[in-house]
Amino acid sequence: MRKVALLVALSPCLLFAQPKKLPVESSIAGVTVFASGAQILRTASAAVLPGRTEIVFSGLSNQLEQQSLQLKADANVTLLSVQATRDFGSQRKLEADERSMVDKRADLQDRIASDNRLLQVYKKEEDMLVKNEAIGGQAGVKTEELKQALDLHRSRMTEVLQKQLELEKRIAAQQKELNRLEAQLAEAGKKRDSVAYTVTALIDSRETQNIRFQLLYTVKDAGWYPVYDMRVTDVTKPLTMLMNANVFQRSGETWKDVAITLSTGNPGDNATPSILQPWMLGFYDPSVAWLRSAAKMPGVVSGRIVEENGSPVVGATVTVKGTNIATLTDANGFYKLQNIPANGVVVVSAVGFESKEMKASPGYAAVTLKQRTSNLQEVVVTGYGLAGKAASVQVRGSRSVDQEDVQTVSLTTQYQPTAILYKIDEKYTLETDGRTTTIGIRRSEIPALYEYYTAPKVDPSAFLTAKVLNWQDYDLQSGEVNLYFEGTYLGKTYLDLSTTGDTLALSLGKDNGIRVTRKLPKEMSAKKFLGGSQSERREYEISLMNAKKIPVTVIVHDQFPISVNKEIDVDDIAAPDGKTDKATGLVSWTISLQPGQEKKVKLGYTVKYPKDRRVVLE
Repeated sequence: MRKVALLVALSPCLLFAQPKKLPVESSIAGVTVFASGAQILRTASAAVLPGRTEIVFSGLSNQLEQQSLQLKADANVTLLSVQATRDFGSQRKLEADERSMVDKRADLQDRIASDNRLLQVYKKEEDMLVKNEAIGGQAGVKTEELKQALDLHRSRMTEVLQKQLELEKRIAAQQKELNRLEAQLAEAGKKRDSVAYTVTALIDSRETQNIRFQLLYTVKDAGWYPVYDMRVTDVTKPLTMLMNANVFQRSGETWKDVAITLSTGNPGDNATPSILQPWMLGFYDPSVAWLRSAAKMPGVVSGRIVEENGSPVVGATVTVKGTNIATLTDANGFYKLQNIPANGVVVVSAVGFESKEMKASPGYAAVTLKQRTSNLQEVVVTGYGLAGKAASVQVRGSRSVDQEDVQTVSLTTQYQPTAILYKIDEKYTLETDGRTTTIGIRRSEIPALYEYYTAPKVDPSAFLTAKVLNWQDYDLQSGEVNLYFEGTYLGKTYLDLSTTGDTLALSLGKDNGIRVTRKLPKEMSAKKFLGGSQSERREYEISLMNAKKIPVTVIVHDQFPISVNKEIDVDDIAAPDGKTDKATGLVSWTISLQPGQEKKVKLGYTVKYPKDRRVVLE
C-alpha cells in the first residue's frame, strides 16, 4: 500500500512537468531572396499559459535548413529549445501517388506494345491480300465466282485497313497520355524530397500572455539573378540600362502576397579566406609560353543554360568533348570554362533534357535546352508600372519584352557591409513551380564614351563599345545583358564585373555604318634571296570609311609577328602614327572620322629566315 501511495503522489508532478503542445497557424510575411537560396519570415500569434509550452509550426518548406532556424518573440519568455522534424506522412502520400503513376505508365506501355504488335499483324495481312490477287489459274473463273471473290477481297481489305486506322488512333492517344504521365513523373521526381518540416519550440513563460512569434529559416532551390536591357539610341547620348531581377523558387511553399527583398549576398558562399601558398619562381621560356597560349585558344567560354521557358537549368553538366575540362551550372544557370583548346566542342547535358553540342567560341553563349517531354511553362513578367499604374504581363516562351516605356517598381536600397538589399514596396505571389518572375528594379541613364573597335586581320567589322567610368556608382551586378542599338535587338552578352577594372567596357555589337578593309597590294609584297637566307616583305593597307551621319572614333588593332626562334628575324617594322607594344607585337591606332570621311593606315615588316626552311606569314 505504501508503494501505491507513492506513485499516486508523484503522478500530479509528472503531469505538471509535461509541457503543453500548442499548434499555431503561421503565414509567410516576407522573403529575402539571395543569389542562391532565400530566407523566409513567418509570423504567428499564440496565447500561452504560465509554465512550459511547445509551440508547433507545421507545414514548412521541405528544403528548410535546420541550422538556420531563428525564433523571436515580442514578449518576455525564455526559449529552451527549438528543433525541426520531418513529416514523413506527406512523403508516404507522395510515394503512393508516384507509385500509382508508375503503375499506370507500365500499363500504358504494355497496351501500346500490344497494339503495335496487332497493327503489324494487320499490315502483314494487308500484304498477303495484295499479293494474293491471282484467281482461277489457267482454267479461268466464272463471272459469279469472280464477283464473289472480289467482294470478299474488298470486304476483308476494307476491314483490315479500318482496323489499322483504329489501332493507329488508339496508339497515338495512348502515346499522348504516356507523355503526360512522363511529365508528371518528372515533376514528381523534383518533389521526391518534398517531406514538409515541422518546427517545435519549447518556451517558458512566467505569466499568461499573447505572444507574436517570428520564425526565420533559409531554404534552397530559390534565388534571383540580374538581367539587363541596355539601349543606345544615339552615340551622342547616355546609354539607358534597365536592371531586371529574375526571381524563381521551388521551395515547396507558395509565397502568397508577400514582401520581397532582394539581396546580392549569398549565404552559401565560402566564408573562409584563402591562404597563399609558396610561389616558386623560375626562368621564363617565351617559346613554351607561346605554345601554351596557342594550345589554350580560344581561352575562356562562359554563358548560361536555360530551359525553353527561360528558367535556369541548375546543375547542368558542361564539358569539353574529349577532355577532362568540365563544370556545373550554378543556381542561376551560369557556367564558365577556362583553357579551352582550339577547335574544342562544348557538350551541355542535364537530366530530363536533350543534350546539345556547340563549337567552343570565346566570349558569352546562352544555350537553350529542350525537355525530353516538352511542356513549356509560362514566364511571368511582373513588377512593372506604366505611367504610375501597376501592370502585369505574361509572355509565352523566352521572347524578350519591349520595355521602351516601362517604369521600374518602387523600392528602397539598403547598403550592408557585404551586400546590397533591394526592398520592394509591392507584394508578390510566387508559386513553387520554378517559373521566373521578372521585376524591373532600376533604370539608369549612364554617361558613356562611345568608340568603335576593329581588328580587320581577324574580322573586317567595326564593333561599337561603350566605356563607363565610375561604374561602381550604379550598383551593377554581374549578369546577362540584352543589347539594343538604334531600336534594333543585337543579341546577348554577359556583364562580368569580377574582371573589370576602373573602366567598364561594354560591346554593343557590329555597326555596318563603319566600313573596314585590310589588303596586301602586290606592289607592297616582295621576296628576296641572299646567300643562305631569304627575306619577305609585307606591307598592309587598312582603310576605314564612315558612312554614318555623325563623327566617330575608331580604335584599330593589328599586329607584327614575334620571333621565338633565333634563326628568324623580324626587321623593318613600320606603323606610321600607330602605337606598338614590342612585347606582344600589338599595334593600335585611334582614328577620328567625320561623316563620309575615309582614312587609311599602313603597317609593314620584313621577315628573314634560312632559305631551306618555311615560315607562314598569313
